[in-house]
Amino acid sequence: MGWLQPEKYPDISYQQTNSKIAIGSGQLYGKGLNNSDVNSVKNGNFIAEPQTDFIFAVAGEELGFLGCCLIVALEFLIALECIMIGKNARDVSAKDVAGTIIAAAMGGLIAFQSFVNIGVATFILPNTGLPLPFVSYGLTSLISLYIGIGMVLNIGLQVRKY
Repeated sequence: MGWLQPEKYPDISYQQTNSKIAIGSGQLYGKGLNNSDVNSVKNGNFIAEPQTDFIFAVAGEELGFLGCCLIVALEFLIALECIMIGKNARDVSAKDVAGTIIAAAMGGLIAFQSFVNIGVATFILPNTGLPLPFVSYGLTSLISLYIGIGMVLNIGLQVRKY
């Protein structure tokens, strides 16, 4: 209900409301990396644990709209490259269905997690707790993504076998 009616439940939607304010306060160029402004989301403790699920709010405030666009573009390119590796694995060997599935699934996972995390930070989706791939602080997520990307890269290195 805090997502649907944030003005009625301000205690529940506190983090997402402050996240949206932080992203908007970054404007086009942001306030600068590691700024010491007390009114900042990171320094003012307006969001609990901003380095995890709401890292996009901190990036929006410090890097601005252009920095957010860069993060979205990089996440999109990583997901697209995974899908392209899966497509190429299928083209190289018709029997490499497993490689295609692994690479496409990894690309889909990165795209989905990025979409949900950015949607939560911008108040488009309800709060879920998914980290932003390769950006959020969280060792389990990072190691899982590194293992998945390692598998995708290995699939991309496989040569045609006759």
